Order: sequence, then structure tokens, then C-alpha cells
Amino acid sequence: MPVAKPESSDSRVIAHVDMDCFYVQVEQRKQPQLRGLPTAVVQYNEWKGGALIAVSYEARKFGVKRSMRGEEAKEVCPQVQLVQVPVARGKADLSGYRNAGSEVVSILARRGRCERASIDEVYLDLTDAAEMMLADRPPQGMETIDEEALKSHILGLNNEDGSEVKENVRKWIHRHNADHRDKLLACGILIVAELRMQVLKETEFTCSAGIAHNKMLAKLASSMNKPAQQTVVPFSSVKGLLDTLPIRKMKQLGGKLGISLQMDMGVNTVGDLLQFPEEKLQERYGINTGTWLWNIARGISGEEVEGRLLPKSHGSGKTFPGPRALKTVPAVRVFLNKKCSMI
Repeated sequence: MPVAKPESSDSRVIAHVDMDCFYVQVEQRKQPQLRGLPTAVVQYNEWKGGALIAVSYEARKFGVKRSMRGEEAKEVCPQVQLVQVPVARGKADLSGYRNAGSEVVSILARRGRCERASIDEVYLDLTDAAEMMLADRPPQGMETIDEEALKSHILGLNNEDGSEVKENVRKWIHRHNADHRDKLLACGILIVAELRMQVLKETEFTCSAGIAHNKMLAKLASSMNKPAQQTVVPFSSVKGLLDTLPIRKMKQLGGKLGISLQMDMGVNTVGDLLQFPEEKLQERYGINTGTWLWNIARGISGEEVEGRLLPKSHGSGKTFPGPRALKTVPAVRVFLNKKCSMI
């Protein structure tokens, strides 16, 4: 069950950087002729063409989905290029993707503390870099702002008056009367845009990012506008973001806890949690989890960027679909004996 952590500060600048179709990008860098073509990376298991683990945006336009297998993808999009994950000792070899991810991390780490969440996801604490920029070269005094920063999506920014979106972003960044939190986010916009362009220049990979005052909000924002874009969550826009967010889309609420909230409490969106006092949530789910639920409904999270470049653990799994299924104990023993003999 999730545990509440006290929020250290609402003046932090946290980014969640999410690589765009990363496995596909890694393969396209190795095989440039695949760029621009509908492409999918498939698992090493060849049953029915292999399971798709990454699908390019070009392939998605034809209806190819990660839930498909290679043969089904070919039926939907005959021209899709299927690239198999490398295999080593009978298992998927992900070292090439991990190494490519490390290239990205080494660039991001130049400006802040990095926590590598997966092969293709990184949290970045930019608070110190943003404070330094605000002191030395505040955005509100900049005459020119990079084009990539001006393409940012700022939640709550009103573009309904017919004005040009980039001009509204420029005005938001230039505001002299903004509070300290928004001024720091403005610095974060500039820093993350610069980092993303540096990643593209040095690795040829595009990435998307969410920028907010904590990890939870940054993670939610990074997937809102993809590919190769960045989304910002000012403090004033947190309630609007969470009010209609389906409860199951929140990290740690996709399993039993999320089901319980829906079935037992009638909670369908994160905003629905606001109707319950903290004591009620604690009574139902325990003190720690109850407080955590009360906090996330308000966009509060004290989870720190841990400064971890390597995962805490490695997992390995193997599936046996169709005719390869291991249906009896003797069959499992035979398989394990073969694997042991290879060591």
C-alpha cells in the first residue's frame, strides 16, 4: 500500500522525461532506413510473429497497437517493419536499449539530480538549476526565448482569445508579477527544452517531458502531449488536472486499491477523493495510505528524486504461449534442466 511522505516544498522544479517509442528509436538509429516508416519492435518469442513491445507513431496511425502480435500487426498494416529484440542465451537482450538510455541520462544529469525510473524514463530535480537561473538570468528579462520552449503546453493557459499560442507562452514566461513558484517553473521550461534539444543533437532521440512541482504531477504531464513535446503544470492548474483524471490512471491506483476506491467508495476520478475527510480515508485504508490518498487529491507529494542512475533490481521473465506452453511439471523440469546446463 502507498505511504504518505511529507511534501518538502512546493517550490521544487521536477521534470519527468519520457523517451518517445524508445525501443523503436534505438532500432531506427541502427537502421536509418526505417525512419519515417511504420515500425514495431517485437519480443524474441516468435509465436504468431512475436509480441509487440514498442510501436512507432507512424504504425499507430494504421491501427497497430502494443497489444497485438506481429502477424496481427501485418494484417492491420501490411507495410509495418517488424524488428526483433536481440536474443542472448535464449532470452531477450536489452543491453543495447539500456546503454542507449544511459546516453540520455548522462546528458540530463548535467543540469540536475537524476533518478532513472526505467530504461526510457528519468526523473530530474532541477530546483537548484532553476534557482540559479532565476538569480543570475531571470526569464522575465530575456529578450529572446528558444523556439522549443515556446512550444510548451502550459496547463491553464488561456488561448481562447484567438492570440497566437507561442506568444501566450512567451508572455507567461516573461511575467514580472508571477509568484516565486511560477518563476521557477518558467526557468524549468527553458532548461528542459534545452536539455531535450541536446539529447536530440547528441543521441538522435526525441523525448517528451512533464514539468511540475513534484514527481507525481510531472509524471502525469509527460504523457499528455507526445511525441517530442513538453507540458507544464503550474500550481494553479493542479485542481483542474486532477478533478477529471480517472482514478486508475494514477500511479499505484491501477490495482486492488483503485478497484476498492471505485467499488466501495464510489470514487472514479482523483477529484472525487476531495469529498472525503482525511480521517474517513484513514479509517478505511489505514493512517499512511489514507493520508496519501488525501494528499494526492490535492496534488501533494513529497517523494524525492533519489539520484539513482541504476535500477534497484533486475527482473527477468519468459512467457510460453500457444504450442510452447509448459503444461506439466515434467515439462517445466526439462526446460529448467536445459537452462541450468547452459550456465
